[in-house]
Amino acid sequence: MKSFKSMRILPLIIFLSIGALSYSQEKSPRISVLTNCRVIDCTGRAPLENMTVVIEGNIIKEIKKGTYHQPPGEKNVRVFSLDGAYVLPGLWNMHVHLSDLLPDIHNMLGREPLLPAAIRAGRNAMDALRRGFTSLRVVGERDYIDLAWREAFEAGVFVGPRIFAAGKIVTPTQGNPLEPDWPVEFFADGPYEIRKALRKNIGRGIDFVKIFAPPLEEDEMAAIINLAHAHGLKVTAHAGGKSAHRAVVAGVDCIEHGTMISDETIKLMAAKGVFLCPTVVCNLSQKYIQEREERLAKLGFSKEKDVVEGRTLVAYADERPQEVAAKHREIIVKAAKAGVKILSGGDSNPIGEIGLLEIEQLVLSGLTEMQALIAATRNCAEWCDVLDKLGTVEEGKLADLIVVKDNPLDNISNLRKLKMVFKDGKLVSLAKDEGQASFWKLYFK
Repeated sequence: MKSFKSMRILPLIIFLSIGALSYSQEKSPRISVLTNCRVIDCTGRAPLENMTVVIEGNIIKEIKKGTYHQPPGEKNVRVFSLDGAYVLPGLWNMHVHLSDLLPDIHNMLGREPLLPAAIRAGRNAMDALRRGFTSLRVVGERDYIDLAWREAFEAGVFVGPRIFAAGKIVTPTQGNPLEPDWPVEFFADGPYEIRKALRKNIGRGIDFVKIFAPPLEEDEMAAIINLAHAHGLKVTAHAGGKSAHRAVVAGVDCIEHGTMISDETIKLMAAKGVFLCPTVVCNLSQKYIQEREERLAKLGFSKEKDVVEGRTLVAYADERPQEVAAKHREIIVKAAKAGVKILSGGDSNPIGEIGLLEIEQLVLSGLTEMQALIAATRNCAEWCDVLDKLGTVEEGKLADLIVVKDNPLDNISNLRKLKMVFKDGKLVSLAKDEGQASFWKLYFK
């Protein structure tokens, strides 16, 4: 991660008034104690009962059995008795475009100036933190907005999630502009120009590289992957079917979407340690969309009309035929059984609601609740090379944590029963600022 002093992108962010999240108004004590809780550490083991988690500064200092009893007169310690609630690692969304809109019902992306897009991107990220997403992997963004917000959050200008940024996507001029009016691509042709363009991205301070695999020639793809790896950067590829197989053979580290990939490709991915981010939530059929909404309504998560209408609108903007949607679910289960590590990534906005829908869809596709939780925590930290610091609830790691009322291993949608979020050891306010309009009303009405 880069220091704020090096930020050359969007310096006006620090002056924008966008209703930023804030920490609790009183100065955070040095030690926070979560007690009378259960811990799902996302290492794969069963929940730990009757636990106490001690956070010192931004580090998980101790995880121990039993209830904490605060000694009289003890200072600089705040204690949260959680009544048996569940402590988990902060959630990740591994396929994010901060400023994107799909559907773009107001036709904004092709004519929108930079600053409104930057404001929306920051608002989107900060809202996601309120929903429990403490880390985001941004897989393509216009004008390096993702790097600017990464550095603003790191510096404490605003309080938001950790961002792992790809910057612009290097692609040939005859590439695959999924949304041709959305300027997320850096166009270049041939290995020499491709390398030159990628070096500019690297110079900006990107954390990894994103490519569109289908239009790339073999030598162009090899040029990107070899240069990225030489700089210690991983490569993830928008790919499916034959293009996914080509990308895996060429040496990418992750496949985004992976629609219609073959058993042979899955086997090769497992052998080479290539991850899969299946973006299930944007590959649903009408049947699956209807089943999803009926399920959430029965569970009591359909009380906000704007949210229900908005997430349904987004789902139908990416609707797939039933046979394609069913095949995609089958691929996810096959890949997991073969040993391919799955990542949870929503690929639609707003990040928070879509991110939760994605984790739920992993379970509805056939993964266990534990597999889905690991796909949204541990696997993400591993791919981003920060598993030594993040991704699980273990002593010595950074205190990015969430607390939920009920057990998500009983029902994955219990992730929606959010009680607390800690980012870097600090308690995040979950309260919505009075007068702030909803993301749905702003951009999908």
